[in-house]
This record gives sequence, structure tokens and C-alpha cells, in this order.
Amino acid sequence: QAQDAMREHARKATTVIALATQLHSIAFGNMVPSYQVMKDGVVRPVFFYVVDMSEFSTDKLANRGSAQAVGILTNVQDFMVNLWNNLSK
Repeated sequence: QAQDAMREHARKATTVIALATQLHSIAFGNMVPSYQVMKDGVVRPVFFYVVDMSEFSTDKLANRGSAQAVGILTNVQDFMVNLWNNLSK
């Protein structure tokens, strides 16, 4: 049931930010399409960011062909604090 729920969300995603958990980042990355066709017919890429202290998740996704996976190598807490501070202005 959990995998089916993840697949449903993955099909709708236009931007994914995977935070810290390698297992879930890789699993979701394997489900996310590389592009979406929008309601107006425009084809756009699905942006996929992996935020983690290790390169493992990004490397694993890149090795399976997820060219859209971009690694942000930092502490997740620092990333969230910076994101919050910059979005709340």
C-alpha cells in the first residue's frame, strides 16, 4: 500500500526534494518520471534534488539513469533553516 501511495504521488510530481533518508530518496527516485506533460500540453522536466551529507543517494540515482537528480551535499537541518529563512521573507 505504501509503494502504491508513493507511485501515485511520483506520477504527479514536478519538483522533488528528497531529504536525508537514502532508502526513501532512491525508492522515490526510481518511481519519478523524467518529465511531465502539463495540462496545456507543455512538456517539462521533473526536477529532483537530493539533500544529504553523503553522495551515495545521488550517485545511486545517477547510475540508474536519473539524469535529473541533483545532489546538494549539506546537513539537512542547515538546508531546511536556510530554505525557511529565504522563503519566509
